Amino acid sequence: MNPWLVSLQVTLPFVPSYFCGFFLYSLVLQYRRPVFYRILFAVYCLVLLTLKPLFDFHWQIYNTPDSWVYAYIIGSVMVLTLPPMLLLCFQDAWRRKLFVVFPFICIQSSIITPFCLLVMNQDWPMPLRQELPIALIFFLGSLLSCILAMLLTRRLVALVEGLPRPLYTALAVTSPLVNLLFNVEQMIAMRGTVTRLEGIFQHIPLMMAEGAVMVLVFFWLVRRNSRQMVAIAAVRERMQQRNLEAQQRSLDSLRRLRVLHHQSLAEIRSMLQAGDAAGALRTVEQLTCRESQVVHRYADNPVADVSLANAARLCADAGVTLTIHGTLPRDCTLPPVDLASLLYNLFSNAAEAAAQAPKPARMEISFVTAAGRLCVTVRNPVPEHPVRHPRSEGHGFGRKILREITDRYDGSYTLDIRDGQAVATAMVWLPAERKEDAHA
Repeated sequence: MNPWLVSLQVTLPFVPSYFCGFFLYSLVLQYRRPVFYRILFAVYCLVLLTLKPLFDFHWQIYNTPDSWVYAYIIGSVMVLTLPPMLLLCFQDAWRRKLFVVFPFICIQSSIITPFCLLVMNQDWPMPLRQELPIALIFFLGSLLSCILAMLLTRRLVALVEGLPRPLYTALAVTSPLVNLLFNVEQMIAMRGTVTRLEGIFQHIPLMMAEGAVMVLVFFWLVRRNSRQMVAIAAVRERMQQRNLEAQQRSLDSLRRLRVLHHQSLAEIRSMLQAGDAAGALRTVEQLTCRESQVVHRYADNPVADVSLANAARLCADAGVTLTIHGTLPRDCTLPPVDLASLLYNLFSNAAEAAAQAPKPARMEISFVTAAGRLCVTVRNPVPEHPVRHPRSEGHGFGRKILREITDRYDGSYTLDIRDGQAVATAMVWLPAERKEDAHA
């Protein structure tokens, strides 16, 4: 019987196991809307993942000098064509598409290795009734490994998306290249062996080392994400405290105003009874003036209002003149936690520097919202020799948080200091107004 027909007969029961290995990318990512892309990716997986086990089993059954070449040619084709197919068929951000390549394959390969060893440690070919149970076990192992890889990859993507965009982009570009290197290493390890089983055993230590690196990266990302969440929670708590203090000051002012109202009304009544209409009118004007000064709103957006009120208080305490240009609308779509972190760090850094600068000092804040972007610019004087605060006092993370937030929303943070003046600009895309692939 023709050797290739024998290999094909052995291969067919294993095709579903190989197929689900790539097709489960569809559970990590989202297809483009036309059904054509689903069909295209399914056909792509079916063709390549039928040829791959065919060449693998042909190599294992006959072990001819050139049989491993076919297996690694099709393996290289898969590695090189997968990134373009992900970019073509799926609609998520391109960084996410390319980043999932190596983590998914690395996790899936590590989990499925015992099942691969079971298949390789058989005398092929064998009767179909003996082959089907092995194929079923291998399919269940492949399905389990793909589901676990999918769940872990989703978690990993969520952590990596919190990284600055340049680093996230670098990881996305590196992932397919590392996957190619992984396959080249496997080819080199197997080329000098007698059987595929022996080659797998030689490659296991390297695969375990790469898996360990993945685990370390995962825990580093978890730790980094935890620290970032703690920092944001601390900022949020400070903002809430500022808000409570502002509300308390407003309440105290209203109480004082109520007392003054009673006193002023008594004075007006006395003046009117005495026929002093001009004096009563002056008292009414003073009363109206006091009412307008009790509660001052800086912006329609409550988060911006609290941040600006805090900046105004810091500037007033330090003798710095604060000027605000523009405003932030109430319907700003930036999440309140990120908006609070952005404005609080931007304003507090500037107010602290202006407080140390020579007097008279002036701080200016400008809001511009246009084309789906929010741009906040702060201008302030800086001291010649600024006082540095240790991180233990809660300082030192302001600029880092600003860069992380602006990077998260495909924006930018710049700080330009010249001739004793600092200009800090933070720009972000507003999520609801942002186009789907504007950053691709």
